[in-house]
Amino acid sequence: MEKDIDLYLISGFLGAGKTTFLQHILTGFQNKRTGLIINEFGSIGIDGKLLDRDGIKMVEINNGSIFCSCLKGGFVRTLIAFTKEDIDVLFIENSGMADPSNMHRLLTELEGKTQRQYHYKGAVCVLDAVSFLKHVQVLTPVENQVVSSNFILINKTDQVNQDTIQKIRDKISQLNPDAYIYQTVFAEVPEEILQEKLSDNGFDRDTSNQPYNRMTACALECRELTEEKNLKKFIRAMKGKTYRIKGFVLTEQGWIQVDGVGEDCNLKSTELHKWDIIEHTRLVMIGNGSGDLEKEALEKWNSLCRTKGEIYE
Repeated sequence: MEKDIDLYLISGFLGAGKTTFLQHILTGFQNKRTGLIINEFGSIGIDGKLLDRDGIKMVEINNGSIFCSCLKGGFVRTLIAFTKEDIDVLFIENSGMADPSNMHRLLTELEGKTQRQYHYKGAVCVLDAVSFLKHVQVLTPVENQVVSSNFILINKTDQVNQDTIQKIRDKISQLNPDAYIYQTVFAEVPEEILQEKLSDNGFDRDTSNQPYNRMTACALECRELTEEKNLKKFIRAMKGKTYRIKGFVLTEQGWIQVDGVGEDCNLKSTELHKWDIIEHTRLVMIGNGSGDLEKEALEKWNSLCRTKGEIYE
């Protein structure tokens, strides 16, 4: 009988540090044949470009949550397809607005359809210490990400005081008293602690991700060079309109990686490798539900960046 595939789920709200966590933890699996499923809410995959590396088989599922009925079928087919690949372990990074409450039900749908089985190791939830207390009060997916995980990573602890950290720990204990909590700054956790403490807590309920309550999202492309000063004007103009903005912008000085959550946005110079398929500016924005995100983003980009942007479908 062929060996089971170890399956890990990585959840957490927009910008919490899921991709950074994966970048760190994958180094501990270099001797394993690894698969990776990246779920992006927007129609353009961004995080996959940050995780792509030799020896990893990767699939991106974009434009929604893999736990919603709108993408669930494709997610299940992808899981089945990975059982035919020569891998030992599979990581799933779900989108920031994903509610993984029905993960066990999706795995049940695989029964009798694969020769190899998945050994579900459990879910890791990465929390943003800066914004978690605000979002958990109003966003059901954020709450259910905590409840369905056994290993909770409180990230960015250097950006808040001890009183805030204690309030976060109290909220986690209220939602999931049996969860193991680990505090970190750059989403780093020793592999041995993860292996020792992570387990499947068996949580199972209907997901809150439904076609009728999808958040607004848009993806913008531009084939012209953008001045960095104009990019900063655009970012400032979109504050208050988005929960998340991320991507890569091609400027006269080279590539800039954009990574924004709420009011905070980080711009840093970067290099794209020859195997990256991104050839020009691509930005994904996830809105807070106010206004017409596509229209506002396109108008502000064209006027402030003085280049022609397009909404990517």
